[in-house]
Amino acid sequence: MTERPVAVTLSGVRNRTHLVHAASYVRHLLDSRAGEVVVRSLGTGGFLGRTTVTAEDVIGFLPDDPRLTVRTGPDPAALAPGREADWVYLAVGAPGIKPWARMVVHQPLHRPHVVVVDEGLGTYGTWRTRRDAWVRQGGGRLWPTLRAVAVSTAVARLTDERWALYLRDGLHEPTRWRVNPPVADEFRRRVPAPGARTDRAVYLAQPWVALGLMPAEDYLAHLREIGAAAAAAGLGFVVRPHPADPDGLYRDLPVAVGHGPAEMDPEVVAARVALGATSTALLNLAALYGTTAVRVRHPLLAHLDRELGPDQRSLLDQFVPLTAAAEDLAPLLAR
Repeated sequence: MTERPVAVTLSGVRNRTHLVHAASYVRHLLDSRAGEVVVRSLGTGGFLGRTTVTAEDVIGFLPDDPRLTVRTGPDPAALAPGREADWVYLAVGAPGIKPWARMVVHQPLHRPHVVVVDEGLGTYGTWRTRRDAWVRQGGGRLWPTLRAVAVSTAVARLTDERWALYLRDGLHEPTRWRVNPPVADEFRRRVPAPGARTDRAVYLAQPWVALGLMPAEDYLAHLREIGAAAAAAGLGFVVRPHPADPDGLYRDLPVAVGHGPAEMDPEVVAARVALGATSTALLNLAALYGTTAVRVRHPLLAHLDRELGPDQRSLLDQFVPLTAAAEDLAPLLAR
């Protein structure tokens, strides 16, 4: 076990789930080495103009270990640590081309070992699925296309190690998946598996209204129909809002107000059923905690399923195989 210190440059963090993935790799470094580990964050971002993760979160989510130092302020050593330390560039989703280029300029003879952790379900997509996701956020098609090609090229050319939550299980056809234990364990450290399930169905909202994919009234009508199906099956019903949802969107609907991602909310994890469209949180709840998860279809969102990449589709087919339209949901929930 080497005693050489490790300098970790962290980038791409835009929510707290990203920090769980990063924390699992940092814990792996601490467990496999005897030296000091210094993590330097290049900052955090947000989604649709809303920031949901802070510098304090970066410190709080990484392991509590006397050998670990976390620095979140501007630090020249983030791009050029000394040669006395091994260097890891820990990137969420994909290596940032600009940070990587600056690292190479500053230290041409001391390049980092590039490790990529999951951003979410999008990490298992293709350049086309990345492009489509950015198109949904606005700005036409040309820039999202160029950006998607650049990111996919960076992933292919710069990544030395993938630290993924989902791993292909052997050579099975069609593709079978298993969760990567050290990453899964990091989630379960924060929220252990529930001892008992509550008689409740939780709908995991996504920002369809903010993205312009559904008018608010259509979305609310869809949720009311889902709530009625849950009630008919003898389950309570709540909506777990998305951080990017407009304020006051859900009006008279029952809302579960939580902090942070749904898969790290004990009340969501303990629910009998998780409902939603195609989402990372729905996938993670099913795969990590064995939660019964159902993808609820709507005609205005049907194109999202058609645009899935092969790996995304096979992950959802394995871990979230149940799908239904809202009008057909009650019998499925009553099983």
